[in-house]
Amino acid sequence: MAVQGYDSRLDKMFFPKSVAVVGASDVPAKWGNLILTSILGWKYRGRVFPVNPKKDTILGIKSYPSLKDIPEPVDLAVFTIPAPLIPEGLRDCAAKGIQAAVIVSSGFREAGGEGVRLEREILDAAREGGVLFIGPNTMGISSAHHCFECMPAPTAPGPGGLAVISQSGNLGLQLIKWIAHKEIGLAMYAGTGNETMLKACDLMQYLGSRDEVKVISMYIEGIEDGRKFGEVAKTVTRVKPVVAIKAGRSESGSRAAQSHTGSMAGSFATYSAMFRQSGVIQVMTPTDLINVSAAAAHLPIPRSNRVGIMTMGGGWGIIAADECEDSGLEIPQLPESVIRELDACLPRYWNRRNPVDVVGENDAALYLKVIGTLARWEEIDSVIALGIVGRSRYVEDFIAAQVRLDSKLYSRELKLAVLKDQVQTEERILSGVASLQKETDKPIVVVGLNEGGLRLADTSNGRVVYLSTPEEAVSILAHLSWYGRYLRESSR
Repeated sequence: MAVQGYDSRLDKMFFPKSVAVVGASDVPAKWGNLILTSILGWKYRGRVFPVNPKKDTILGIKSYPSLKDIPEPVDLAVFTIPAPLIPEGLRDCAAKGIQAAVIVSSGFREAGGEGVRLEREILDAAREGGVLFIGPNTMGISSAHHCFECMPAPTAPGPGGLAVISQSGNLGLQLIKWIAHKEIGLAMYAGTGNETMLKACDLMQYLGSRDEVKVISMYIEGIEDGRKFGEVAKTVTRVKPVVAIKAGRSESGSRAAQSHTGSMAGSFATYSAMFRQSGVIQVMTPTDLINVSAAAAHLPIPRSNRVGIMTMGGGWGIIAADECEDSGLEIPQLPESVIRELDACLPRYWNRRNPVDVVGENDAALYLKVIGTLARWEEIDSVIALGIVGRSRYVEDFIAAQVRLDSKLYSRELKLAVLKDQVQTEERILSGVASLQKETDKPIVVVGLNEGGLRLADTSNGRVVYLSTPEEAVSILAHLSWYGRYLRESSR
């Protein structure tokens, strides 16, 4: 089921068949050059029209003096020209029949004085001409499935299910860079800027209607109409997760948010209450924003807050248990039926409690047996598996130490064979975890002996969420469990 009622002009904005860049430039580092390069530098298959009255060609493409001089239909106009020229540019859009625009230019409400008047003027001009615009003062938009990236820095993320709405351009760009680097998969990105016309909740409603969008991630500084935002969010969160970070929870942060985009920051407690009531998953850091959003796009939503934990050693299990309790997750004690099942495969001295300590055994089949037993147990709804992958890095370090000791001690072939065997073992483990997750419809989060935060491991049975610390795993499951509870309670 999708969310209905969005403005159809948004399709022309995010999936344009043709784009005009007004203020296009061949001077490196100018906004008109950055935006044009990003659009041309990906695999965008639509028509691109640079607009600059002083140039015949830009980056090898014919340039036009104005929008009205372009001889073909244009779906989207992107403006990088000075703020005072934008009103006339929007009137040209109306004359040309262009229904969508991205206004990258700054110098409006956020600048005060004349900028406030200019912002009112561009809104009036757009409404009179039937033009829908995003911005001004935005770093742009992106649509990965359409290979369209209207941004000041090319990121070219692979297509996926995560959509991002950001009221901060630089933070939004950083989020897209993380998504690309971690290969999470992007659906669409919208930098809303001053939100003169299109608001964050308008974009949320639109993204909620798109089938390729599985999760919506939001960076929020302020919202003008909290009631409307809450109503839209309540509709969207019934069909897909929305994860949000509200910046400006401190007094200093609130003042910075108001000066940044001219947004109304408001009370942090009020925002938190609205998020809770409308089903928005609230996080506190950009790292959690990416981790929880990526996990929500690839994991089943847990039905409750009960967690089963398997650990390679006692320390991590204790830390995970502490984090679970602090985060409101329950760790049920093992019933006799589960203990008997695990007695058959674990050493006689195992701890017989949750977290289950496999006491250093190095056996892929054993790991999957324990994880499967926990996942199939009716009294838990998610599993954390600690320390079962990442040993290949240890093997690499051990081989390096042997080479320093005596490079002739073992043959190169033997060393490579040992490393290959460990890598293949870990691949079998991850594939088995993916299979169990699919079978039980419960999230199984893996914490490995690696660094670098969240990863998504691709297997023949699907993707596995792979993290570097117990607290990251607990944070993800705590947020998703809250959302699962919200869905159950709101459906009553």
